[in-house]
Amino acid sequence: MIEFERVSKTYPDGTVAVDGLDLTAPNGEITVLVGPSGCGKTTTMRMVNRLIDPTEGRITLDGTDTASIDAVTLRRRIGYVIQNAGLFPHRTVVDNVAALPRLLGGGKKQTRAAAMDLLERVGLDATFAKRYPWQLSGGQQQRVGVARALATDPPFLLMDEPFSAVDPIVRAQLQDEFLRLQADISKTIILVTHDIDEALKLGDRVAVLRQGGRLAQVATPAELLEAPADAFVADFVGSTRGYRSLGFRFGDDELIPQTEPTVTLGEPVGEIDGRWALAVGAEGRPVGWVDASAVGTRAVESDDINLAGTVARADSPLRELLNSALSSPAGRCVIVDDDGVLVGSVTDTDVLAAIRRARASEGAA
Repeated sequence: MIEFERVSKTYPDGTVAVDGLDLTAPNGEITVLVGPSGCGKTTTMRMVNRLIDPTEGRITLDGTDTASIDAVTLRRRIGYVIQNAGLFPHRTVVDNVAALPRLLGGGKKQTRAAAMDLLERVGLDATFAKRYPWQLSGGQQQRVGVARALATDPPFLLMDEPFSAVDPIVRAQLQDEFLRLQADISKTIILVTHDIDEALKLGDRVAVLRQGGRLAQVATPAELLEAPADAFVADFVGSTRGYRSLGFRFGDDELIPQTEPTVTLGEPVGEIDGRWALAVGAEGRPVGWVDASAVGTRAVESDDINLAGTVARADSPLRELLNSALSSPAGRCVIVDDDGVLVGSVTDTDVLAAIRRARASEGAA
């Protein structure tokens, strides 16, 4: 557990970066610090490993005051991941990951073997081990940075804008992989981001800081969306918070997928009720929607596919189900199993009814 007790940081010129911060980052959870530029997010995080020393208050790790721990010893207990990875350019990937364990006296063979295992855990196979950082994409470099931070198996992990330097598609992939990794390793993590969507996706708890390093609200993502503490938090979270909150609500037993008629690529559209038919591949995975009126009696080709629609699983959050229904030209949410094979569909009306039931259930509780 990482605890901030009335922590402040004031610089010699009088600038107050952090002001009287009381905050707890529970064990095994991701606590995200988010807020506008200049609100003290990074300063707060860097005070944990004493890259910056607080002016007042104290920070404890599992009850031990960090000021009582030698700075080098402290930093060896805390993994640190920064933007752009910060890898050693003259060392191979495997040697980057093994660097600190080797520095601490580990044998070359042992530390390299452990580094190879870590690379696999962050999604990089053995072919990357002998490459140099300049031979990797930005996303691959960030994976190596995470592996290096975990190389000594630290109980605590600090992450400063770790995914902000990559494109949106790679960023989403890295976020998903990181959540899967955290489910296995259960580290106590403080992550800094300026992106509220990233904070809501990754955080078990989200701490919103306002200018001057003052805590505006700390809450679960769902609580933050549904009950912002004040106008500042409401404005920062954004006007679409009602839709976003559906990402933390789920359907019920009354939301039952119905059989969805399909057409297979390379075959003509048969008898359907309405204009749009769902196209599937040979293995039964949806590939998009087909306008039957435009295709007529000929076989469906890949150029006929409307790719606007998305798919969801039955246990997906209601936001994903609603998005699938709204993005579909047919107004139907396509439900697939874990392998991406079609299960059936529900209508947008069905999803809206499930949303009303979820809200009513929460209100009754």
